[in-house]
Amino acid sequence: DLGVQLLDRHGRGVTLTPVGEILYRQAEVILQEMSATLEEIDVAKRRPIGRISISASSIVMSMFMPDIVRRFIEKFPEVELTAIQAVSGEVYNQLVSGKVDVAIVMQVPSKHKFGLEKLLEEPMVLIASKTHPVAKEESVKRAMLAELDLALPASPNGMRGIIDEYLQAGNVDIVPHLQIDSVPLTAQILADGRFATIMPESTFHREYGGENFVGLPLRPALTRTLYAARRQGGGRSPYVDALMAEVIGVFRERSQGEPKTVAAPKIRRRSKRAAWPGGPDRHSR
Repeated sequence: DLGVQLLDRHGRGVTLTPVGEILYRQAEVILQEMSATLEEIDVAKRRPIGRISISASSIVMSMFMPDIVRRFIEKFPEVELTAIQAVSGEVYNQLVSGKVDVAIVMQVPSKHKFGLEKLLEEPMVLIASKTHPVAKEESVKRAMLAELDLALPASPNGMRGIIDEYLQAGNVDIVPHLQIDSVPLTAQILADGRFATIMPESTFHREYGGENFVGLPLRPALTRTLYAARRQGGGRSPYVDALMAEVIGVFRERSQGEPKTVAAPKIRRRSKRAAWPGGPDRHSR
């Protein structure tokens, strides 16, 4: 191909010609560069080539996120996925501030800035220890909440915002004695029998259970709705839509179809209803 002689044959064997020496030196460089190039390509194949993040509350993280993460990384192993757990109000703030690409929220951000998909709707219930006087009730009217010592979420957005709107709609004015964003801490406080709280029904079943606590329906009913939300507009990661699809798919499979209201469990009726032991001076101290 080169049109020149590369090797000299003689009695002692074969030696390179001057041109052969040049080709040999360059071939070594070419082979080394090719080897380095192949190694770099191999590393790049294992390195994430995209990044995406999602935020949700602790209950969503434990109940839904494992399946969401598993499905996404199986389809997109080259993408670095970050899942951030936060209280409901902080989840909302992370989405609005742009710290995460996708969030599972309860409050609806501006429809002009965010794309939303409804995931599920479920009842909120009053949770109290079985030793609490309210535990004898079959349901709790909204006005009764003013007579209780309540431990409510601290973050203004998310679940606390839903509770505040519910109370304001019934002209119920309360000042919560405790504001706590930790579900385990709230459970420990409630175990003493003085305080009650308002939580989604799924939180009650997963974090509290029926052994030591009761979950009482509210009258009128209070529900929370979960949405998958992402920012609209340009500059969005191409994997956002794919992650949204996995979120929606997992929630819909758990709900056995389209987003719908999660039915409340049947309440065991008592033969004789206990009287409400409250009163304006019951909690005076």
